[in-house]
Amino acid sequence: MIFNLFKNKFLGIDLGSLNIKIVEVAKKGKAFEVVNFGIIPIINFKEIISSSYIFEEQVAMIINEFIKEGRVRAKDVVLNVLAPYVFPINFWIPNIPEKSLPQVIRFESQKQIPLGLDEIEIEYRYLQTEMEQTKQWLIFLTGTPKNYLRKIETIINLLHLNLKSYGIEYFNYEPYFKNILGNFVIIDLGHAYSTLSLVRNSKIIYGAKLKIRGYDFLDSLINLTKNPETEILDLVAKKGFSFSPEERDFRYLTNNFLTHMSNLIQAEIEKLEDGFYIKIDKIFWTGGLSILPGFKSEMLTRLSKYQQDLLLPFSLFSGDKFSALKDRATIFSQVLGVVYRKLLG
Repeated sequence: MIFNLFKNKFLGIDLGSLNIKIVEVAKKGKAFEVVNFGIIPIINFKEIISSSYIFEEQVAMIINEFIKEGRVRAKDVVLNVLAPYVFPINFWIPNIPEKSLPQVIRFESQKQIPLGLDEIEIEYRYLQTEMEQTKQWLIFLTGTPKNYLRKIETIINLLHLNLKSYGIEYFNYEPYFKNILGNFVIIDLGHAYSTLSLVRNSKIIYGAKLKIRGYDFLDSLINLTKNPETEILDLVAKKGFSFSPEERDFRYLTNNFLTHMSNLIQAEIEKLEDGFYIKIDKIFWTGGLSILPGFKSEMLTRLSKYQQDLLLPFSLFSGDKFSALKDRATIFSQVLGVVYRKLLG
């Protein structure tokens, strides 16, 4: 019985830019329950990650403290692979037989990724499209350097856990759109970087980083107030993008940041619509910035031509304590997606 209990529990870890997100998931029959979860803040992350092995040791120590305090029982781990360490590319292939695609895709990847196939792990999706009565294959491929994968594997080895698998950040949203037709954009707004992913008929067919960083907003507030990072983080968590008219300087910086964000996102979506000859049905938001006070109302106003919603994991995962998070659960969508996709799907 104990063996089965451990066998049906999995640990998902997302090494984010401002914090580490961890979920412990139990498989109970056909249902998946989040039995443990946590967000571990990492102050001065930019300084920690600048070192090499020290980074792995410090991150392992932080995760180990959470495991002990939370009495986490899972031994099998799935890791999220962050977008900055991945080469994403799109290309078209003529309408060849589907069985020939893997060989052609591998050949094409050698031309477009500045590393040899023996140095990367590749993952891809393909979709047949027809434009001007000509059928083609649309390919979205990611290449992840093996030396980075070894780096994150070291963290799990230091924890004496079993690394079962890992998943590329862009693809971890697919479980939420299984068997759903349409064109959807997922925008993950983080502190060190943000990403845009395009789902078309249940498949991720495009992914890219966006020039949107929560750190830029934090740094502007730090420069204005001269307060330490910890105080500014508390201020942003409390106020978000909702400063009063009396807080004129804060409102000015907030408006500049949101204007840059909305203009860039609109331009990127329009580029996708023109390039793929589609119309976006809906924007789904996720990431730490998306749950800050005032975010939803600002985006509904600034990007009013698009339907919008938060990407929430409750369609796949239950759990009484986890469900109580409500909208805040969106920040676990990425790490839960990789667990579902790699181990439970």
